[in-house]
Amino acid sequence: MARHQQCFNCSSTSPTDRSLDADNFPKPTTFFPSVAETTLHNAGTYLCLLKNFFPDVIKIDWKEKSGKTIPQSQQGNTMKTKDTFMKFSWLTVRGASMDKEYKCVVKHERNKGRVDQEILFSSQIKELTAITSTKYSLKDKNDLLQQQLMNTSAYYTCLLLLFKSLVYSVVITFYLLERPAFCGNGKSS
Repeated sequence: MARHQQCFNCSSTSPTDRSLDADNFPKPTTFFPSVAETTLHNAGTYLCLLKNFFPDVIKIDWKEKSGKTIPQSQQGNTMKTKDTFMKFSWLTVRGASMDKEYKCVVKHERNKGRVDQEILFSSQIKELTAITSTKYSLKDKNDLLQQQLMNTSAYYTCLLLLFKSLVYSVVITFYLLERPAFCGNGKSS
């Protein structure tokens, strides 16, 4: 009986086929609390978005810059984007904790030099003081409301003037085009 040999060649392209030399360490994008959140709610949310990393195993912690205290933070699920991954983590601080500086510590096997990546988030109170000293004060809600009302009024005034100009142009155009008809057909009386 003849012996049959079969050869199967299964291949697929998956993220695990990526080159080991590729630059696949997590690239951070940071988001700071808004001025409104900090002023109105006396709280702030720091967000750290890590993207374009491979493999998907990653650990994210938050620490105070000056110590080893690990504040409570939240994380989203690791999500696949094409052939890399992304993940986000956020830290919400309130009251006196807003004076402190925080670090987002990222542990990933592809970090440069295999050292934990530390992303510094500066104190929002210091930043807010600098912003409010150079710009108008956001502490008074009436100032913000008054400015919004002025901008809205200016917008509607411009629209009204534009409409008035359009009507005026139509009237003048009609008058100029109809004028020869009112003058008669060249007969004098």
